[in-house]
Amino acid sequence: MTYQRAYFPMKVINLTQGYGSKSSSHKTYPAIDIAGKDSGKDEIYAPFDCKITKLYQPKDTKKHANTVWLTSTKKVLCPNGYYGYLTVTITHPSEITNMKLGTTYRQGDYLCHEGMTGNATGNHIHVEVAIGKNKEWGNKYNRVKPEEYLFIYEDAILKNNIYKNKKYNFIKESNITYKVNSSDGLNMRTGPSTNYKIIKLLNNDTELLKFYNKGNWSYIYNNGNLGYASNRYLKK
Repeated sequence: MTYQRAYFPMKVINLTQGYGSKSSSHKTYPAIDIAGKDSGKDEIYAPFDCKITKLYQPKDTKKHANTVWLTSTKKVLCPNGYYGYLTVTITHPSEITNMKLGTTYRQGDYLCHEGMTGNATGNHIHVEVAIGKNKEWGNKYNRVKPEEYLFIYEDAILKNNIYKNKKYNFIKESNITYKVNSSDGLNMRTGPSTNYKIIKLLNNDTELLKFYNKGNWSYIYNNGNLGYASNRYLKK
């Protein structure tokens, strides 16, 4: 079984605002603003199989921004190795009048266009990500860094990933794809040592995703399995 990956909802990544103390409006929580092409309104796509779990459609979109909450309908795999449910919010899209609470989408379905509803100076979307099936914002909302939980498409155009001298690491699946480098194959285990149970044997040249190191071991994914493997037998 192949786990569905979670993706950014745009195929042109032009970072216009990051987060942290230097941010103008994202000082206290991890949100990023992304614009598309210079010429106008880029399309927004479903980041995974999802359902609208909350919807804000203000009457006055000059003062208030359109916002849609999308919750994954099944667990998804993220660039940092997280596998579980996600909620993504998209703020400032230009039109969402055709959207209804509870509507479901398949990954990659067209949703809307980026826009400048509410307090916005140009066409873009404001993206936030939270772990779980969340519907509300606030301090209890388990928000996480979007670039750590959403892949960008392999054919995505990365126009800008720097905001106020800070580089944001947007990840394509190919960036973390490795191969087994052992004629005898490589054991994937439940933990980072030979004391842990073997999940499966990966043959030489088998492709896998490598998320992070834990000592001399890597946390990896292959064909529906998450586990650990020795770093010495992996090659880019």
